[in-house]
Amino acid sequence: MRTNRFSTVRPMTRLLGAAVAVGSASLLLVGALQVPAGASGSAPWNTTTTVTSSPTTIYTGQPVTLNAKLGSSGHGVPVGTVTFAVVGADSSVANCDGGTNAIVAAGGVATCTISGGLAAGSGPYTVTASYADTSDLNYNPSSGTKSVTVHLGKTSTTVTSATNPSVTGQAVSFQAAVATVAPAAGAPSGTVTFSGVTCDGGTNAVPVSGGLAQCVISGGLAAQSAPIIVSGAYSGDTGFAASSGTVKQTVGQAGATVTLAATPNNCVGAVCTIGQGTPISFTGTTNSVGTDGGTGVPTGNLVFTILKAGSKTGLTCDGGSNTIALVAGQATCSFASGLAASVYFTVTATLASSGYSAPSSTLYENSALAGTNTTVDPSSLHALGAGQSFTVNATVTPVGYGGSNTPTGFVNVLVCGNNSNGNNGCQGGVATLVAGVASFVVGGGEYPGAYTVAAIYTGDANFFSSTAHTRTLFIGKSSTQLNLNQYGGFVTVSGQAAVITATVLAPDGAAGSVLIGPMSGNITFTVTDPGGNPVLCADGNVVPLAISPGQVEGTATCVLPPGSLTTTSLTGSTYAVHANYGGDSDYGVSNAAVNEAVVPAVN
Repeated sequence: MRTNRFSTVRPMTRLLGAAVAVGSASLLLVGALQVPAGASGSAPWNTTTTVTSSPTTIYTGQPVTLNAKLGSSGHGVPVGTVTFAVVGADSSVANCDGGTNAIVAAGGVATCTISGGLAAGSGPYTVTASYADTSDLNYNPSSGTKSVTVHLGKTSTTVTSATNPSVTGQAVSFQAAVATVAPAAGAPSGTVTFSGVTCDGGTNAVPVSGGLAQCVISGGLAAQSAPIIVSGAYSGDTGFAASSGTVKQTVGQAGATVTLAATPNNCVGAVCTIGQGTPISFTGTTNSVGTDGGTGVPTGNLVFTILKAGSKTGLTCDGGSNTIALVAGQATCSFASGLAASVYFTVTATLASSGYSAPSSTLYENSALAGTNTTVDPSSLHALGAGQSFTVNATVTPVGYGGSNTPTGFVNVLVCGNNSNGNNGCQGGVATLVAGVASFVVGGGEYPGAYTVAAIYTGDANFFSSTAHTRTLFIGKSSTQLNLNQYGGFVTVSGQAAVITATVLAPDGAAGSVLIGPMSGNITFTVTDPGGNPVLCADGNVVPLAISPGQVEGTATCVLPPGSLTTTSLTGSTYAVHANYGGDSDYGVSNAAVNEAVVPAVN
């Protein structure tokens, strides 16, 4: 045992700072050592160290004061230094604000203050306070421990909306602010899980950063009849407890537009015109106005109404319903058979969508008689001769019409000229349209001269009338055909007479001669022997056509007297016979040629 450095213990109090002389040395007594009167024993005295914490219930981040209370069993209040060691269950170390060593203060208490608090995730902490008499060595060391439990810090989660109320398609964002609740302190980590909406990015679990977590919905929300409850649930972390909050988001209808268009689009402004029976469709296109923050392409339906002027009963779109579902913002009402003729229809398309307002668009469709175009086919009016029957073909086609109807009814055809074969200078009549074409036959033809050809379509219940552009028709001389004949064929025995007959015919048999009478003029015969020498007809080679009663109309005869055709060849000879009709004022020129075989006479 150590001996007391003092020779005498007096029943009095030694004050801090008193100097006591021992031999030639002076000792400075540190602390306030009180020794009660009648105390027994000698230093160093045993001590006890008791550790307490303030507050007794500790939360993460809460400032903590750890106290080491020293006792010496009646030998006064120990002085000296206490060393604190604060070690977590995860071996983490918490340091006192003033360092690990703390001077024992009056009253025997040493204090360790940790203003930054302790973390629940590292707890429980083992607090060890080790006392050492660093003053006068009158007290033996001692230590005390305490297990300190740190509770999760309470939190509060507040959810707010950056835009409330919003409209359909308007971008919205929700922010969850996670705050600690005193006395806890610190910055919570972890995640906030939003519910009631779907955040951009595909996940609603958003990390907390700086106490905040944000859920952005760039495409906005759809209008609802009741507010949307958006929740933010904070998950908590190793130091802080979970919490949650909610906000009511009101989403109203966004403004929208409807644009209505007709196909075919024969419109000027909102007034359209189309031929009756033409297939027609009305297409409505919807979109968000955007001026109120709303975006997107509306879904839902377009409701069409098609009212005939003066009627309260509307038409029904093909398919049996006027409520047409929107696809990519469009819906179409079609009428494959078109609309009735000559009546205005009021066509309206109205948006029916829960997320958007109910705008509408209107067109005024005039379904009129379809126009027509009448033309005369010129191909049948070329190279016509006097007295030649011909056909006038008039074609009637719709104009600006895409329906399946074909013009029906009649076309009036007139062929007129100063010397016409018809009454009052015209031939004509009514021709029935068949598959859009009317054909009128001008039987017996016309006299030579200039004529006009007109065609007028009279129209029907579906189509307007129309008149063809007048065409000019020129009737020339009647064409002719010249034939050569010889009884028994074109074979003559050398030295014998031959009779060759030329006959001139009009086209279509006698059509030309029926209208303009028989041909007049001459037939010129040319007969040459094998040496190219001419052979003369008995009455001359220019023979007038027969026109007198009893004669065969349109004929002329060349009589070759005996001895005109001869041969000295055992195989015979060939004479060339040519006839030319020179025509007259009504008939055209024609020619014919044959070979006359002259055979030797039999002895």
